[in-house]
Parts: sequence; structure tokens; C-alpha cells
Amino acid sequence: MAHPHILLVDDIPDHARRYEAALRQGGYRVQLVHSGAAALLAARAHVPDCAVIDVRLPDMPGWDVCRSMKADAALKHVPVILLTADVTAVSAGDAAKSGCSAWLAHPTVAQDVTRAVAHVLAQRRASPASEHDAVVGVAACRACGSDRIRATLRLGAIQYYACRACNLSWRVESNVIVA
Repeated sequence: MAHPHILLVDDIPDHARRYEAALRQGGYRVQLVHSGAAALLAARAHVPDCAVIDVRLPDMPGWDVCRSMKADAALKHVPVILLTADVTAVSAGDAAKSGCSAWLAHPTVAQDVTRAVAHVLAQRRASPASEHDAVVGVAACRACGSDRIRATLRLGAIQYYACRACNLSWRVESNVIVA
């Protein structure tokens, strides 16, 4: 697939700029929109090869955008990656029910978005084989093993996580620095 078309839906300007730049640097053509309604219009006007959608949008949840795309005969084959701070088993279930192909802890290093897109496109399927396959990134607490974790603050190449079960906070350092 030469220069796949990616629909990026994010209303946070600095996240959107970083993610868009990383995707373009990765060889993707990117269409950036800032709301769920704009995403649905854009997807229907020019069907993307993959959509990356923030769960928190100003007009509707990203989950709903994904469900709407999957209910549309022309868009149901489009793999969708959702960006969410909630990385629990409940979220994995919601992700599976919405039909998304993967979800990624957000905020994230922009290159992680590019890697997630490459991974999903390589799978060549509109949905993951299992809920576990939909998780991209940290999925369990290092101390208690709970899946009730949240991506919290990101500072440069460091992403912080917090466990809701045991209150442990930890950081994961990437070798990629956010500009």
C-alpha cells in the first residue's frame, strides 16, 4: 500500500500537530480534523485506510465515531485506533464493542501512533482477533497485576501511569523524545 491515507481526529492542538508530523514523516498522507462530526464527513468524502481517533472530542465520544463508521457500509472495513487514557479491561470491552482495531494509551509519544498505525495496517483486518490484541502499550500494573490503570502525565519521553487498584504510580521511559 503506497502512502496510506490516515484520518486523524484530535482536538488538542499540540497532540494533533505532533501526531500528524510523525505520521507524515512515516510516509502517510494525513487528513486532520478536530471533531467527531467532521471525522464522519471527512471519512465519507474520502475513505481512509486507517482512522486514529481521540476518545475525548468536543462534540461526541470517539467510541461513537468508531461505532458510526463501523455501521456505515462504505466505512466498516476501515481499521480504527482509539486514543484513550483509560486502559482497563472495561475499556478493552468497550473497544471491542465499538469495533475499533486497537487502542493506545493517550497522551503518547507521536511515534507510538505511527507504530500503532503500521501494526494495524499490517494486520489487514477491520477488527482485532481478541480484546487483548486491541491493547497497544501498558496493560497491567507492575505491582498488583490489576488492569485498572490510567495513563497520566507525559513529560518528554516519560509517560506516567497510575493503578486505581493499589495506587502505585510508575513511569515508562521511551527512547523517543517528544519535541
